[in-house]
Amino acid sequence: MTESADRTATDSAAPAAPAGAAATRTPTSGDGSRAGAGRGRLHRPRRIAVAVVELVVAAVAVWGAFLLWGSAIRDVTVHLDDGSTLTSRVYEGDLIGLAVALGALAAVLVIDAVRQVMLGVAAKGKKPRKRKRPADDPDDPDDVDADHAAARTAH
Repeated sequence: MTESADRTATDSAAPAAPAGAAATRTPTSGDGSRAGAGRGRLHRPRRIAVAVVELVVAAVAVWGAFLLWGSAIRDVTVHLDDGSTLTSRVYEGDLIGLAVALGALAAVLVIDAVRQVMLGVAAKGKKPRKRKRPADDPDDPDDVDADHAAARTAH
């Protein structure tokens, strides 16, 4: 090849990225389509595994919330000189707040686990149904185009 032909071949190729610029690639699935595009992007069976993990974490959070709540409330008994006994209940605010936060986290995780299961199972997408056409019905308005095309080819 000559130098001008070589230069023309490189000029017609894809433009080079500027120096220092990172090359970006769009993720594709095995069939060449973009990942995440189309009807099947929500149906991923691994969502069920994510839901199971979320339910386990939610169960641990509820267990921890009950432990924290139990340790946040304690009874204090004071014996006075006259022989009377005073019993008070002391609430530890930071532990109660943490127990409530763990309960709220568990609720959010359960809701998201339900969402993950619904997306993992039910969002497969439906195949379009093929319309059944009656065989050569002369009164069918959809067949008018076919009749015109047949008439044009006959002429």
